[in-house]
Amino acid sequence: MSRLKRYASLAAAAVALLTAGLAGPAAAQTTQAPGVFEVQARAAGLSSAGADALQAKVDRYLARHGGRQVAANEIVRADGATLTVTVPGEKSVRDLSTTAGTRAATQWECDYGYFCMYRQQLGLGDRLAFYHCQDYALQYWTGYGSYYNHQTPGTRALFKGQNRNVIFTTPEATYSEPSYDWTHVWFVRPC
Repeated sequence: MSRLKRYASLAAAAVALLTAGLAGPAAAQTTQAPGVFEVQARAAGLSSAGADALQAKVDRYLARHGGRQVAANEIVRADGATLTVTVPGEKSVRDLSTTAGTRAATQWECDYGYFCMYRQQLGLGDRLAFYHCQDYALQYWTGYGSYYNHQTPGTRALFKGQNRNVIFTTPEATYSEPSYDWTHVWFVRPC
């Protein structure tokens, strides 16, 4: 199922839940009623404690970055960037919003057409994925991580400093960098 169709399906489910009056106070941050994400996490093989730990991790990101939760381990920020967090105890992200969520996580997971950056080196850890040609602000993203430019061939991403000055231009897509220090990067423009 395409990402667009998956989000449309999630949005339709949220509307149905809101119409039925089943959404609680947390509905402002999520597209589904509380508990739906726990069911999704359990269907992907997480224990109840694992599902709770994952939700706590997602809640910490929501408190820092805002946005809305769209899957057990996925947040769409207000600027359109998608943040996917690793399941506790795992090193790579995996898609928990589909039945494929039960498959093993793989490093360098990044959809074609996206620029992805990772919290850890070697394409591991939590992932931010950018699609649109715009500046995306980085908050609390410091230290060594990695990136994968999986956009159309020839596309380069720009890393910008605090004053939006270009401090680095990536090699052309398709390219991955196993170790990059995000400390001085305040904005990413994936085009």
